[in-house]
Amino acid sequence: MEQITRNLANDSCGWASSFPIFQGATIDEVIGSLSAYISDASPEQFRAWKGYIKPLQNECAGFLTTQPRAVSYGAVLEYLMPESSKRVDAVLLISGAVLVVELKGDGNYQPDYIEQAADYARRLYWYHSLCGEEQVRVHSLLVSYGELLPDKVREFHTLTHLSRLRDAVARFDRPNESEPIPVDKFIAPEVCQPAPSLVQAARQFFANNALPRIKRIDDVTRGAVNRVVAEIHDAHKQKRRKLVLVSGVPGAGKTFVGLQIAHESFLDDLAEVNAAGAKPTSPAVFLSGNGPLVDVLQYELKRAGGDGRVFVRGVKEFVERYSKKKSGPPPHHVLIFDEAQRAWDEHKVRTKHKDASAVSEPETFVRFAEKVPGWSVVMGLIGTGQEIHSGEEGGVGLWAEAVNKSSLEWEVVAPETFRSVFAGTKAKFSGYEELHLAKSVRFHFAAGLSDWAAGIVGDTVPASTLAKLAQSLIHEGYQIRITRSLDRARQFLWEKYRHTPDARFGLLASSRDKNLDLTGVDASRFLRTGPWYAEPENSPSSCRRLQGAITEFSAQGLELDHTLVVWGNDFLKKAGEWDASQAKQYQKKSAVKNPLQLRRNAYRVLLTRGREGMILCLPAIISELDETYAFLVEAGCEVLG
Repeated sequence: MEQITRNLANDSCGWASSFPIFQGATIDEVIGSLSAYISDASPEQFRAWKGYIKPLQNECAGFLTTQPRAVSYGAVLEYLMPESSKRVDAVLLISGAVLVVELKGDGNYQPDYIEQAADYARRLYWYHSLCGEEQVRVHSLLVSYGELLPDKVREFHTLTHLSRLRDAVARFDRPNESEPIPVDKFIAPEVCQPAPSLVQAARQFFANNALPRIKRIDDVTRGAVNRVVAEIHDAHKQKRRKLVLVSGVPGAGKTFVGLQIAHESFLDDLAEVNAAGAKPTSPAVFLSGNGPLVDVLQYELKRAGGDGRVFVRGVKEFVERYSKKKSGPPPHHVLIFDEAQRAWDEHKVRTKHKDASAVSEPETFVRFAEKVPGWSVVMGLIGTGQEIHSGEEGGVGLWAEAVNKSSLEWEVVAPETFRSVFAGTKAKFSGYEELHLAKSVRFHFAAGLSDWAAGIVGDTVPASTLAKLAQSLIHEGYQIRITRSLDRARQFLWEKYRHTPDARFGLLASSRDKNLDLTGVDASRFLRTGPWYAEPENSPSSCRRLQGAITEFSAQGLELDHTLVVWGNDFLKKAGEWDASQAKQYQKKSAVKNPLQLRRNAYRVLLTRGREGMILCLPAIISELDETYAFLVEAGCEVLG
């Protein structure tokens, strides 16, 4: 590795060099470089630099004496966080790790300091293209250079004194496993590569005519994408009809798989000249039954200057168009159905479309596909445990019924776990493990969040086991907090994100909560989800105002950086078991097979919408939530102090 012989500071930092160059520089050189970078540095800032720079140099020098490979390690000071106006005091680049070091001179480890250091580490993990992979982990170190305090070590963050920093560095050092990130590459402007949310990805697609290659999401979804592309090409070659299903846990990237298939170049070789003589950009169309997702994507795209319907279309609109007797077949050979587990059954379709002869949505799509000349593929994206509407409880079984009723020969390609669902049908079944996405990519630090949420809403996992899951999530940097005060929760989030105007956080509530009015939360069903998700804080419609709440219906398939979930009386712990007897009643009880299961699914959705964390608020004014609150605390939620 090329040796660094000078300070490489650029627009992203005030100092950047190897350990040897840093420890050999005079304090005036270092402070001169930092003050040139931060021209408006306050007297307090200068005092801080004078208080910790020399000891920090000494710790690096000491580490050089014990680890010969440390000559290639890097020290970056006053590093500007990607996608932020905040700077971290220091970043140390060592073998196998990036250490985010926040230095405090007042001699305490107060929670706000811990939160600040953890937020910096989270931001690097998600927005820096060289950080956070398996071989380069990100850790936060809160370091006191005042009073000598005892060490506290957790997997994600460490609290230590500056005089013991070299020992903390040694705990994370992996000299025999991987090389450090080179300083010049770490501070290069092109490495600030945000991993966008679904909405941001849509905006980039509109601008660049291609979905961005999203860090970490590609690694999780590549196998599924490759398998689906291969199956589509095989259907084209063999002139066959196929149903391809991709399943996954919440946040695993199912929607991204569908968007990539529909809008990237995988299927360009299959595009055909249509009747009008125009060659379509893709033989696939992406359809979503998730109304809020469609609203948000189309709202964003219209703000960017385009027609949102070109990018994504609603299932209901599509069905209405191609169900008409005079309509021809869809112009697409590949029909991609997002949230396919939520497809409507026959009764729901007949009610909504006012058509007594209508069939279920899966059967409708199979019929559409059969009209397409030559070959066709129906691709369904299946989320587990997310059926929350009446009429959605048939799940994957409706797709099995649809292919079984067909007069044509269908082949089903799906995760192996679906084999039993299609066992009684006449369709040929092929199972592939890569078609199930088991790892969440929505949550920056919470690969096990879906398991914890599923355990919370179930009645079979002991609270002690859930507490261990929660503790593991917290150690990884995810935040699960609980409070009885809505005002306290609001103040926490406003303070946490006041320097990051692009961060999205908002109120979530259950649609079946009878007591929501008592809390002063407005969960109107007329709330416009597009502006709620997208508008800045100065807009009355913005989620950041923490006034209007969305329900499980508007939250499904979308996410925020942080959520504030107001727990309702529709899902309570009573004598140790979940009870939904106080939920608002469904208008047509006969259409609902298992109201309690729908409540479980609704709260599972509410508990899995935050990428960085969540706060659960069980308002103290509602005493019947006492047992539920006690259970959630026992299950690992940290009380918001």
